[in-house]
Amino acid sequence: MKAAYRKILYISTAAFMVASCQDEYNHPSQAGIPLAADINCEITVDQETNEVTFKMNNPGCNPVWRLSEKEYSTVNGLTKVYATAGTYEVEIKISNSNGVSDASIIREFTLENTIVDFTRYFTMFGGDNSKEWVMARKEAGHLGCGEPGSDGLGWYSAMPDEKAAYGLYDNTMTFTYAGEYTYNPGDAGTVMLNKDCTIFPEFHTGEDFIAPVGTTTTNYSFEVEGEDVILVLPPESYLAYIPNDPIYRAPRFKVTSLKNNRIELIADEGTIAWHYTIVTNEGEDDNNGNTGGASGYDPDSQYNLWKDCNYNNTFFYAPGWSEIAAPEIVVNGNNYTVMLPHATYEQWQAQVFFNTDISTSSASQYDFSLILNSNKNIGRATIKLAKTGDDETYYFAEMVSLSAYEDKLIVFSGMEGLDMDNVSLVFDFGGNPEGSEITISDIVLKDSANDDGSGGGNHGEPEDDNVNWDASASHNFWNASSFFNSYYYAPGWGQIADPELVVKNNEYTVLLPSATYEQWQAQVKFHTDIATVSETKYDFRCVLNSNKNIGGVTVKLVMEGNDDVFYFDSRVSLKAYEDYDFKVAGLDGIDMDNMTLVFDFGGNPEGTEVTISEVLLKDSSIN
Repeated sequence: MKAAYRKILYISTAAFMVASCQDEYNHPSQAGIPLAADINCEITVDQETNEVTFKMNNPGCNPVWRLSEKEYSTVNGLTKVYATAGTYEVEIKISNSNGVSDASIIREFTLENTIVDFTRYFTMFGGDNSKEWVMARKEAGHLGCGEPGSDGLGWYSAMPDEKAAYGLYDNTMTFTYAGEYTYNPGDAGTVMLNKDCTIFPEFHTGEDFIAPVGTTTTNYSFEVEGEDVILVLPPESYLAYIPNDPIYRAPRFKVTSLKNNRIELIADEGTIAWHYTIVTNEGEDDNNGNTGGASGYDPDSQYNLWKDCNYNNTFFYAPGWSEIAAPEIVVNGNNYTVMLPHATYEQWQAQVFFNTDISTSSASQYDFSLILNSNKNIGRATIKLAKTGDDETYYFAEMVSLSAYEDKLIVFSGMEGLDMDNVSLVFDFGGNPEGSEITISDIVLKDSANDDGSGGGNHGEPEDDNVNWDASASHNFWNASSFFNSYYYAPGWGQIADPELVVKNNEYTVLLPSATYEQWQAQVKFHTDIATVSETKYDFRCVLNSNKNIGGVTVKLVMEGNDDVFYFDSRVSLKAYEDYDFKVAGLDGIDMDNMTLVFDFGGNPEGTEVTISEVLLKDSSIN
């Protein structure tokens, strides 16, 4: 019964662009190579922190920033901290799928201060007294690697929560203003190492691995190296992840971005650059449901389907994968305390199922909320709302961290309905310490059309019969937009060649010759230049048609570069040759400079062809 839920989000390779910088979809064109003379970029200098931000504004194009002979980056929105005052130059080229501009432009910027007093750095890292930091698990690229001299993301960029199974997010790093550094491996008591490390040989598996370590306290300092500020730790210190032996023996990290609650670091020993993003622990998982508001829905509402449901519990409690007696559950109304006397060590070793008689329909949308509270820290708890007996059909599968005696609110709003005769609410507390007691309370599942007045938050309303859904109308933002596509096509999690995309006006046919077997193994993204604002409500539509049945297709409308900010994240089922008309009206506006439309066809059969058509995004007030 060992389950394996993996969420590989948005690993992408740009395949073609539809923008002012490109004339063809599928074949590079010499005439389509962008010109350096057309570069539109901004260089912003923070004179207090010496942080410089480099941003290119050309739609559908990518920058190449050459900061020195040995240092370059292709990140749009690159940040770099400089140590000394002076006037600097950056050489800039522009690229798209047709190629990179032959010519370049030079831009200058000036820093007014030399950083020799590191007071500001000790304050940012350690606060007035101390600060606790963790890996930025919700960000793509919180861990990565690339060429030496680069930003450390060109070769590999970790997806959100990708390393949860290695205990990476259990680790905390505490810096004090006085210069003390404490590494705590968390309840798991382990550190994660790259497969190329030779230290801890007794735990080496031939792949990335973990090794048991204890809490260590030492000192930290800063140095200036050329133009860079370097965080220096003593030899053989830990910083959440050990990438290789040289960095372990001499831990030095260039500070590339410095904010009160977020820091980017690069460790570069000359053969490879490793990128780390850390965030303050108290802000990492504010409201992990992501689609709801600041409070949950009313559990006492007449509309709460959970309130009068019948259910039975089943369990899989298996420290070391050897199943033992089921845990006890103490029930007090809509309040359930799960007793886990024995520690577990991996995800899916402490599963609790609430198998209900609640049914849902594809004709409705649904809202969900609950509160979790644990007496012990649990680094990775999973919550899943699924069809009973069908693990591949579900509304969401979310992983969260629980801090001892702190409420964790989970909210999902406007979930697209699925046809389920019976719904199961599934929890996994694998990795729990001995003597854990987790309380699940205030569970709500309701039809979004029924307003319970709780203010739980709703980013979408059911389809409105009065909405003009005509995708050819002038009010459709999609028709005037530019976009480019990126893909992650990985049967069995081994990435293969990108699928072909055939474009004909507002119709896009994705050709998937190879079968995939899990969600997120067949991702197609449309990166657009469409901007939205919080003052406006929006309507969205697209029509999906597949030549094969696909049980769970994900449709997500998200902020470019921030997977945690989105309008909806829905799962739908496609029947062969039947149109699925996906519509959501009255979406509450979100401030987005660029919007990305994401599809995932993971679980597709061999030889699948899916057509996406009638794509529409419009201001709700315009018909």
